[in-house]
Amino acid sequence: MESTRKLIEDLGSGDPLARYRALDALSARRDDNFDDIVNLLALGGPHQRAAAAEILGRWRAREAFNQLVSAMRDPDVSVRARCIEALGMIDPQRAQPTLLQASRDANPEVRAWTIDVLSRLKSPAAHQVLHKALQDPDANVRWHAAEAIARNAGKRAAEHLLSMLKDTDAGIRALVTELLGRLKIRAAQDRLIDLLHDPDHEVRWRAADALVALGNKSIVTDLVPQLKHDDPGVRWRVAYTLGRLKSKKAIQPLIAALDDSDAHVRARAAEALGLIGDHQAIDALRARANDTASAGHLGAVGEVAQVAIEEIENKEKS
Repeated sequence: MESTRKLIEDLGSGDPLARYRALDALSARRDDNFDDIVNLLALGGPHQRAAAAEILGRWRAREAFNQLVSAMRDPDVSVRARCIEALGMIDPQRAQPTLLQASRDANPEVRAWTIDVLSRLKSPAAHQVLHKALQDPDANVRWHAAEAIARNAGKRAAEHLLSMLKDTDAGIRALVTELLGRLKIRAAQDRLIDLLHDPDHEVRWRAADALVALGNKSIVTDLVPQLKHDDPGVRWRVAYTLGRLKSKKAIQPLIAALDDSDAHVRARAAEALGLIGDHQAIDALRARANDTASAGHLGAVGEVAQVAIEEIENKEKS
C-alpha cells in the first residue's frame, strides 16, 4: 500500500491518471488522513486543493464544512467548483448562503456547478436563482438551469422552457426540445413542428423525437403538408415522425412520398409505412423494391422498402 505522503504528492502530478488513482486511494482512507486532507485544501497546489475538496465531499465530512466555505475564495476555478460539489454533498441547505453568492461568480463553470446544487433546494431564493440563470450569458449555465427547472417543476416548467426555444445556442434549443417531449407538453406541439425547419441538424432530430413522444396522433393533419416542403431534410424528418406515430391517416401521404425526388425521403417514407404496418401500402412498396438509390446509412431505398414489406407481412401473420 502506498504511503499517504506519496499519494498526496501524486494529487499534484501532471499525469491525470496518477491524480485519479491517488484521489480514489485517499478517499478510502478517511480515519488516518482527515487532518492531512483538510490542510491540503488550504496549502496544497491547485490540483491538490481541488482533489482535497472532492475527497471531503466523498467523505461527507461535516467537520470540514467551514474550511470548504473558506475555500470558496480560492483563486482557482476547479477548486471552487469542487468545493460547491462537496458542500452540496455534505449539507446543501446549510450551504445555501454560500451557494447564492457563488451563483454570481465571474466564472461560468462555477455558476453551472452552483445551479446543480441549488436545484436540490426548495427555497424561494434558490428557485429565483434558477430562473434568473435561464438568462445567463453563458450557454452552459442556461443548459444546467433549464434541465434543473424541468427536473424540479415538471410540466409547470412549460412556460420557461417554451421561452427558450428561441435561444441563440443550438445546444440549448436541442435540450429544451427534448425536455418538452419528455414532459409531454402538448402546448409545445406547434413550436416543435416549426423546429423541424431549424437550421441545426440536432435540433431538427430532437423536434421529430419530441413530437413522437407527445403521442398526439391529431398532429398528423398538421404534419402531412410538410411532406411537400421545399427542403428534403424537413420532408424526411416528417416521414420519420409519421411512421413512429403509426397513424393510418398518414398512409396515403406516405405512399405518395415514395415517389419523392430525394432518395432519403423515399427511404424514410418506406420505413414509416413498415412501422405503420398496413397492407394497403404493399403494392407501392413493391414498386420501390428495385430502387437502388442510396439513402445513406439506411442503405438503398429498395432495401428499406423490402424490409417494410416483410414487417407488414409478419404483422399480418401474427
